[in-house]
Amino acid sequence: MFKSKIRTNKLLQSLGILLILSCSTFAQERTWKTFSPDNGAWSILAPGIMKPDSEALESPSTKGSYSYNNSNGFFAVIYRDSPRRYVPWKPNYKAYYKKIRDDFVKAAKGQLLKDEEFSNGNWRGREIHIKIPSGRMTGRESQVNTTYRVERFRMFFHGKRFYLLLVVLPEDEINTPAIDNYLDSFVAK
Repeated sequence: MFKSKIRTNKLLQSLGILLILSCSTFAQERTWKTFSPDNGAWSILAPGIMKPDSEALESPSTKGSYSYNNSNGFFAVIYRDSPRRYVPWKPNYKAYYKKIRDDFVKAAKGQLLKDEEFSNGNWRGREIHIKIPSGRMTGRESQVNTTYRVERFRMFFHGKRFYLLLVVLPEDEINTPAIDNYLDSFVAK
């Protein structure tokens, strides 16, 4: 009877520790704050402080990226100025978007899930979802299952500047309201 009480006590202690650890995991959700680069060219509601690449630090910067990543996901704002055009006709944005999409699918060795037009206030462009393999997991009965992430990005022009807003997360998190808010919150000055 005494051994039974000790085992029950240890079981309850173990369950208590697991409960505390699981609660702390929920408490580690992203802290969303407005982020803007030093030059104030744009702002976005980001899950953390976005770090610039070396091209974004140049002055004046005509291309670059700002990104944030943690163990669960990757968020980025990528931009590039278009070269000056001396032709009278309008640029073919559809062909440009298609090339970017195809390059992403090929580079990630992924599967195109969605390609649709989007508009958000002043922005009109394309939103793309690409399913990419991210690893393998051994399931029940030693079955090996591939795990996937989804690259979700929006691309559009603001004047002569091309923007690409990118999120890479597990499949079950990519279409949440928080991610919609991240993409919808972008403002270019």
